[in-house]
Amino acid sequence: MVGSALARRWFNFRSRTFLHLAVCTLATTLPATAQPPASNELPHELVYVMDTDRAAPASRDHLLVVDPERKVVLKRYAGDGIDFALSPDGKRLYLAHSSPRPEGNEENLGQLDVIDTASGNIIATASNPDRWITMGPYRQSQMALSGDGSWLYIYKAKSGPDTSQIAIFDTAGNKFLRDPIPLTKCGSAVLVPWPNARTLSVLCWGFDEPDLRTIHFGNQGVPSNPTRRAIPISQDHGRRRAASAFVSGENEVTVLMSDGKSIRLNVPGGAVASEGEIAFSPPLTPPGWHPQTPGAEHMPSLGRRYIGFGAIRESQGRLCIPLSRSDVYMQAADAIAVVNAKTLQQEAFFELKSSFWNPSWNLFSGLAVGDYGQRLYLLGIESKGGVIRVLSLPALKQIDEIKGLGATLTAIIPTH
Repeated sequence: MVGSALARRWFNFRSRTFLHLAVCTLATTLPATAQPPASNELPHELVYVMDTDRAAPASRDHLLVVDPERKVVLKRYAGDGIDFALSPDGKRLYLAHSSPRPEGNEENLGQLDVIDTASGNIIATASNPDRWITMGPYRQSQMALSGDGSWLYIYKAKSGPDTSQIAIFDTAGNKFLRDPIPLTKCGSAVLVPWPNARTLSVLCWGFDEPDLRTIHFGNQGVPSNPTRRAIPISQDHGRRRAASAFVSGENEVTVLMSDGKSIRLNVPGGAVASEGEIAFSPPLTPPGWHPQTPGAEHMPSLGRRYIGFGAIRESQGRLCIPLSRSDVYMQAADAIAVVNAKTLQQEAFFELKSSFWNPSWNLFSGLAVGDYGQRLYLLGIESKGGVIRVLSLPALKQIDEIKGLGATLTAIIPTH
């Protein structure tokens, strides 16, 4: 997090007990009604992958443009503390990065570059200070585009509980709107843009009990509900925590808890509409479980499996939900379930495994839906560099693997 060293340690301590999966809110997938082109020659899909290698003191973050069919890197963008988003048509890349202030000040100057993806040229640049940057190599993205791509939302926070805010970048005018939206006492955040392109929900967690805040905008990006009423979400620390959220109806957001419980919130009414629970198979570990072996909660193969904190993927009426272990160091998942977005019934399950002869860490740190909802990309965490596992949807069968890409892959966005 950008701010004083004390504030960075505080937010990171609170947030890293959860799974931080990058890109959740940035996956560029089509609506459930969208279909691929009728032509047999589909447009060639590329994937943008963030590599946060910190193996050497002088190493920098890199954004890799990868051709998954030929398994080659076509372009590279370097920077410090990078985050990124991609326009729905894939023609514009929004690349945020930082540089140290002079005289050893621990604050960071921020910059947002608008890049033409065809040529790689920067077509606009804007000052972008005070971005929230998750410490460590595995980051959760804090940038999300509105449903129509008109607005780019960026979560920011200085030191202290009352300085969090949403900055809005106008993608047509290539400039930030004058007034950011304050979010009091919002530590870790999941940005949930609505399909109508004029509403944004934010799942906040960090200082007090978690809550959901929803902001409605006018055509000029100005909030029409300045009070932004928050809907509190009850949780039991250590047993049940707010994990993620998605838009589940015209006036409704569903919050998923770490133990699989679902809470449907009526946004206009500011109240809980109903509660349920996802019946995962194999089931999640019951709340309150503790391993018999001291320290086992930090081992991916022994810890409690749960839904980690971060955004989920939704495509073609299905949710792709990563399932994590109680492993505070790796902050990654080892399994994924496909769930029907309306009924919340599980349809498929996939778990990373390795043979005795070819051992692996069996974890992934990020995921994205591509190929018009037909494939799922998982960023595997390997001991010898980055790897992308490609799965078919909705069956969740591995169909390909791309190796040798960078060192610590943590976020991915496909062009479709």
